[in-house]
Amino acid sequence: MFKKLFDLSIDFRKRMFFVLVAACVVSNFLGFAVNFAVYGMNAVTAACGICVLIIGVAGFLGIKSGKVTLPLGIILGLIVVFEFPMVFIAYGASTFPYMVLGLFAILVFCDEKRRVILFTAAMIYDSAVITARLVFKDSIPTFPSTAYFGSGISSFLITAVAMYFCLSILIRQYELQNRELKRLADNLREANKLDPQTGIYNRSYLTEYLNRLIRGEKKFCASLIDLDDFKVINEKYGLPFGDMVITEFAGIINNATGGMGIAVRYGGQKFMIVSLGDIMKAEDMLENVRKEYAAFSMSEKQEEFTFSGGIEEYSHGMEISRIFLNAEEKLARAKVKGKNRVVSK
Repeated sequence: MFKKLFDLSIDFRKRMFFVLVAACVVSNFLGFAVNFAVYGMNAVTAACGICVLIIGVAGFLGIKSGKVTLPLGIILGLIVVFEFPMVFIAYGASTFPYMVLGLFAILVFCDEKRRVILFTAAMIYDSAVITARLVFKDSIPTFPSTAYFGSGISSFLITAVAMYFCLSILIRQYELQNRELKRLADNLREANKLDPQTGIYNRSYLTEYLNRLIRGEKKFCASLIDLDDFKVINEKYGLPFGDMVITEFAGIINNATGGMGIAVRYGGQKFMIVSLGDIMKAEDMLENVRKEYAAFSMSEKQEEFTFSGGIEEYSHGMEISRIFLNAEEKLARAKVKGKNRVVSK
């Protein structure tokens, strides 16, 4: 049962409704049992017994049906208007925590529109009850000191436990929802870094990544790649297959980085691999990519697809814009030389 109190799949107001019902039933049952044992069946004893039945039935129906609005209204009306003030009039300050519990219940369970009105009304009503208790104290029957002590201890413990569980539910709810919001925000930030079609990084993240490498004084190369004759592939085999080629190539270069860099969708059929290390490592990586890309095309269309590339090695003080321009210039030279090649110098 305690696990259900912190189960986020259950509406938190329903979970706190269970706590309120339990607290009210226990407090009334104790009041009934103690009063009956000490004083027999008097007005206070009977009132506590009736409250146990009403709250118990309303609570059972609310928990069983899952619809707590009406049962909650009955219970709040009973405890705030009748029961807790009556107990306070009978026992005085020793049962004051019950009245605090009633006000707390209004704050927790009432919606924003009703909360201010009902809380203010309850405050005025309770103030009137407290004033009446003081003014007419000589007309109220007195009880032995043990009765005041017992009622004070029980009201304090029941109210404290009820508020503990309600606040624990609210705090746990806040913590879990805050954790979920943080996770969603992290996922959203990560999604904004990715190209929606291929799942590899997009160009906006590329600049961020390069800046981080430059600040860390890392040695790296930027390899700009363009798929050769991609327009011909689209015209010959159709746009769906062209999309498949883009996605497959993205997967190939993403795997090729091996955690030593990133693969980026630069735009259209252009990609960039940022790889840690020197030009020789970048050239070896692109050679492996060439072989895998050719193997893919041969298996799909019995035809070898190719790409051209330009590799720029970062040198200290180089601007990111210069890295891009140099890589693009080398890529253009590779195209002029007949495609299906990589220019690095």
